[in-house]
Amino acid sequence: MNLTDYSATELLTLLKSKSITPAEITAACIERIREIDPIVSAWEYFNEEAINAQLTKISDYTQEDYPLYGIPVGVKDIYNTFDMPTQMGSPLWSDFTPGNDARLIHYLRRAGAIMLGKTVTAEFAVHYQDKTRNPHDLSRSPGTSSSGSAVAVATGMVPVALGSQTAGSISRPASYCGIYGFKPTFGVLPRIGVLKTTDSLDTLGFFSRSVDDLNLMFEASRVHGENYEFVHRYIDNYISIPDKIYRIGIVKHPKWEEASPYAKEQFDQWCTKLNDPRFVIEEVTLPAFCTTIHATHQTIYDKSLAYYFKDEYAKHELMSPIFYDIIQDGLRISKEEYQEALEKQSRETREFDTWMESYDILITLATADEAPIGLTTPDIPDANLIWTYLGLPIATLPVLTGEHGLPIGVSAVARKYNDKLLIDFLTHLESRHILHTIAPKTPKH
Repeated sequence: MNLTDYSATELLTLLKSKSITPAEITAACIERIREIDPIVSAWEYFNEEAINAQLTKISDYTQEDYPLYGIPVGVKDIYNTFDMPTQMGSPLWSDFTPGNDARLIHYLRRAGAIMLGKTVTAEFAVHYQDKTRNPHDLSRSPGTSSSGSAVAVATGMVPVALGSQTAGSISRPASYCGIYGFKPTFGVLPRIGVLKTTDSLDTLGFFSRSVDDLNLMFEASRVHGENYEFVHRYIDNYISIPDKIYRIGIVKHPKWEEASPYAKEQFDQWCTKLNDPRFVIEEVTLPAFCTTIHATHQTIYDKSLAYYFKDEYAKHELMSPIFYDIIQDGLRISKEEYQEALEKQSRETREFDTWMESYDILITLATADEAPIGLTTPDIPDANLIWTYLGLPIATLPVLTGEHGLPIGVSAVARKYNDKLLIDFLTHLESRHILHTIAPKTPKH
């Protein structure tokens, strides 16, 4: 196997045995990028000098002290990096170099990881991108806004990559590209030094091709310690229960009718695989207020974008029509309407947390169908923004195949701060051969 076929966890095992070196891993990734990226355009910035400088820095590290020692990471181009530009998918910020690292990037470098380069993001991490292509079908969308990171992982150009999610920007690209995505509980990954679009929705996360890599990245990138009360109580002090009985709710969410019949049929068939003595499964109906979450989310989202991007709006000739129209809509929302929406979000998040006491995991479709044809085609509405709005941890599982042979993901959702329980659940699914490590996809011209 080529080194780019391995997961990050597998590469760490090889590094520990001295079978390979970090330089050999990065060289394999660079070669793969040169081969594949001209086809799919996943990378926004890539500089071998910056990579070599990082390799020199970790040359005296010991693997025992650095949990991501020598592992290349793709960085969505909204995270500040002191040694690379952060351009946020907009010509308005072309060649901008912030001169510092985002807090999460600092954590990863401190763990021994190599920031391989910056991956393509939709304009300001919102909707518009016309560059990156889906490796399963070059005529289709890879999903926004973390498009470059998802494609870089799906094609084996990098084992893991960073994304962000304000609605469905990790879950949807993971589903369309056939890989794992993980959006932890809101606030568990530090947002300092990352592009801000909305204060109460923006959440960081990552992509991988294996379950083990999700846990690896989660532990390396999250906050720790008593200063983070809920994280310390529920995550730092989490104890796995070997024979835990999982209470699972199968959800047909408020946008269920938008999903294709074939996707729903495949989802129902996959759910029959969850035949396990440790699973107590029932079909559940979400609380009634979930039917209005899409509208409330849009109020918060549009108003926030209108506030944070008013300077860019003034230079609208370098802005996409999609983004321009969102800001115009946001400007029509009053301060009172915005505050009311925020209060509604806070109240409904608390109410849902109480409702969720009856379940460990919710299972539903990650997207309504396969990736749409066209790089800028709007997505069919799905449930992703519901989970984001409620601040819940979400894992996207690459388990379904659509009518045209393209990937469709399944979402596994847990209660707030139950991120480790969610990962334990995925690990159990893997032990039952329901989940598998994904091989890299080589696109065809």
